[in-house]
Amino acid sequence: MKFNLVAAWLLMGVVLIAAAIVAAPGASYSKQDRLLPLAGATIHHWAGTDALGRDRLVRVAAALLLSLGGALAAAAVTTAAAAGVGTLAAFGPRGLGWIALLICDVFLALPWLFLLMMVRSALPLTTSPANSAAITFLVLAALGWPACARAVYRGAVDLKRSEWMLHARAEGLRDGQLIRYVIPSLVPLLLPQFLICIPAFIVAEANLGALGLGVGEPLPSWGGMLLELDNSALLFQTPWVYLPVILLVIVLLLLEAIPAEA
Repeated sequence: MKFNLVAAWLLMGVVLIAAAIVAAPGASYSKQDRLLPLAGATIHHWAGTDALGRDRLVRVAAALLLSLGGALAAAAVTTAAAAGVGTLAAFGPRGLGWIALLICDVFLALPWLFLLMMVRSALPLTTSPANSAAITFLVLAALGWPACARAVYRGAVDLKRSEWMLHARAEGLRDGQLIRYVIPSLVPLLLPQFLICIPAFIVAEANLGALGLGVGEPLPSWGGMLLELDNSALLFQTPWVYLPVILLVIVLLLLEAIPAEA
């Protein structure tokens, strides 16, 4: 069995365990136990509680599902947009393709994370937690397509010069008629781009959350829980404070391994 398949099965197992934890009877990521703030592992809270007495294990599991689900959706939007822009730049009118590539280059020339912080900070911070999560991943999708679009453009140009494309033109087919066959041929290129975007978006969401610009409370996010690492006294009080960062590293390693042989 290939290593990327093993990583995919392990990741699926982690997701299923997280889903089971969140769906367990009585599990709640927002319920506070005011008598047990910053508690260690107990029979009721297997990974202890945070500063507000909320179950840390449930919150970490919910953050995993939220971050991974949002990153998957954002990666799908980004890949679809990149496929459209890259194909248009390769097969569309030359002037339109030049403008599309120029926009890509402008986005790529800017510091991606800094631009992301600027756009996200300009959005309302008083929105509901669900809306803040949707806005966060929508911004990620809106700013993450240029690099993928460049890769799609190069792949589409290679297809445009391929032998079967030359034969199709010789038969009288135009570029507009050939586009329907281009996207399926680009799937081997689009799939790795999609898989690469997922961990990138997870890390970006964690960075935004650590800066207070990500998912709003009480929805759990990796960035919000990583803020606890700023409290040096807390680090010595309970080792369970490291659980979010350990799980984040594991998930990122598995996600990075999946497209390795794709």
